[in-house]
Amino acid sequence: MRGTNIWIFILYGLLFDMVNNLWRPFSVRFLERLGGGEFEIALLSALPGAVAAIVLLPGTIIFRKFTNKKRATAAFILISRAALLLIAFVPMLPAEIRPLLFVVFVAIMNCPDALSQTSMQSLLGTIFDGTMRGQAIALRQKFGQAVIPVITISAGLAITFIPNTDEHRMILYQIFFIAAFLLGVVEVLIFNRLKMPEVTQDLSNEKLATNLRNLKEIISDKSFRTFYVPAIFFLFTWQGGWPLVNILMVINRGATELDLAIVALVSGITAFFSGSLWQWLLRKRGNTATFVAAGSMLSINMFIFPFVPNMQVMYAVSIITGFSAVGINTALLNGALESTPDKNRMMYLAFYNTAQNISLFAAPFFAHMLFSLSGIYNAMFIIGGLRIISTSFVWYKMRKKLPV
Repeated sequence: MRGTNIWIFILYGLLFDMVNNLWRPFSVRFLERLGGGEFEIALLSALPGAVAAIVLLPGTIIFRKFTNKKRATAAFILISRAALLLIAFVPMLPAEIRPLLFVVFVAIMNCPDALSQTSMQSLLGTIFDGTMRGQAIALRQKFGQAVIPVITISAGLAITFIPNTDEHRMILYQIFFIAAFLLGVVEVLIFNRLKMPEVTQDLSNEKLATNLRNLKEIISDKSFRTFYVPAIFFLFTWQGGWPLVNILMVINRGATELDLAIVALVSGITAFFSGSLWQWLLRKRGNTATFVAAGSMLSINMFIFPFVPNMQVMYAVSIITGFSAVGINTALLNGALESTPDKNRMMYLAFYNTAQNISLFAAPFFAHMLFSLSGIYNAMFIIGGLRIISTSFVWYKMRKKLPV
């Protein structure tokens, strides 16, 4: 069953990546074509986090009342994918409301998506044991990074060379959103093939877990706090760099859809070939070493980007991004599952993901403030310095499991 589940999980992950990479790598460029500027770009990074932070904990409490968690998860995935159909109609609306409406629809889509991904993380703790779980996550990341570049570069080439006019280009974007929805339906069908082990549930514990007073227990859990406090600090500095990089590439360097696709291609190929290395480091040295190694490289990036003169050089710099991003994502997910107990795991993960989304909401606005006050280059240097500090904090607190 485990072997079968691993490959079903990988296939589900591939479809998840295909759905998202048909449009997300070009979302900033699409937003600019709709008439959006620097503020809308920052809002595109921030608003989904705010919405998810509001709904995640109460939504999880309601979610836990479902007797069939897998079926409920599949339903939320499908609802999230249905939002892509709404986005497909945005270019047909009045020009003055298009940018903000696109941002709002992406934020709304993040509500069911956040719930389904939190549930998926919890299910991983049930489906796989500790050793098998780490391998499943690493393999899912590795194969996903092989598919992402193919999807992204194909979409980028299509948007660049097929349309003759901007109007035709918008029609192609609409086709991509509809295609992403159809792939999402297949994603749900594959997800439903995961085999769940028999679990005897203690209904009294389930009822207790739905009480918000359990948040005090979660927050005061020293083992969990040792992980999530430094992790969220780092995430804030990582997320703060995203809108700055997007502004630099799209507005300052004039990146086209093809440029963005090539950046994703280079990052994805690098991530694919680095997957085995991160898996080895995770197995041999553990989460802290993996986290710190990847975090250090992401810190260096912010000091390199300001000196990149054009998109051609950015292609090469993307090697560092692809190499380090897969290490961070693997370490974060595995670290979250390691630090949460079997009992009430979904509530723990909901709290952690809520904290992530609060950070996702605040970090882009913080970055936009730095951008407004000091310019794009100084803002990147400041974020890079904060990434170094946060990575050092992770190493200091987690190397000996020091309580926070």
